[in-house]
Amino acid sequence: HKYFNGVNSFDLGKEKGLKLIEESADQRYPDALFMMALAYSGQMFERDESKYMYYLKEAADLGHQTAQKRLGIADHKCGNEKENHVHYITLAASQGDAEACGMLGHFFMRAECGLSKSLILAKHYSEKYFEDAVEGDPCTPVSAFNLSLALFHLSFKRYEGILEIPGHSPIPKSLFWARRALEGDLPVETNDSVIKFISMVENEAKSHCTNCRKEAGCSSFKRCVRCLGAWYCGKECQVQHWKAGHKIDCIKRK
Repeated sequence: HKYFNGVNSFDLGKEKGLKLIEESADQRYPDALFMMALAYSGQMFERDESKYMYYLKEAADLGHQTAQKRLGIADHKCGNEKENHVHYITLAASQGDAEACGMLGHFFMRAECGLSKSLILAKHYSEKYFEDAVEGDPCTPVSAFNLSLALFHLSFKRYEGILEIPGHSPIPKSLFWARRALEGDLPVETNDSVIKFISMVENEAKSHCTNCRKEAGCSSFKRCVRCLGAWYCGKECQVQHWKAGHKIDCIKRK
């Protein structure tokens, strides 16, 4: 690897570096196999698809996290069997690869790649994505919206459409993640869907006091300044609702 990159006082020597890595790959070291895949991906030599896929699969089958993710993506782009694609993405996700977790969350939310829709698994993998993601990851806005939808619809099903049970309301967290999604670079259609979702949730929630259910009518209720996800007809109702469980549901906005 050092011969490839010319660091730590090593001179750049592609032939010598390649020979050392080939020897390591022959001994089935996952990192070396992955580097051979990169070499044949066009980074060092003219791209050789068969050798690239061969070394990538060898590294992936030996547990190389990045190779597993790349192989899953490559299988998807090549139109190979969905099972292979999901298999390697799942292996990468099980090792804490954030992007792979985000992809699985999306697949389960949208019932893609041969998977059945599962709100529970969409929520699980989307949450895992944010546990492991790095700043600026391109999957962030999509995973944020998937998490928002999963939280909302899980509670809708669990509590038969009652969304404002103190301590169990999905509204503050669902709005938090939907707003987070708008901070990223989303496709126009998805961006419009996020805006419509936020508008739908907010319009319904602010039509009445979250605590006493008094209709807002022509009045404009004040909302929780911490989460922007609950509306109150007065200070008394806000304090009562906080003690009743909003302190559990409330999530501090950025």
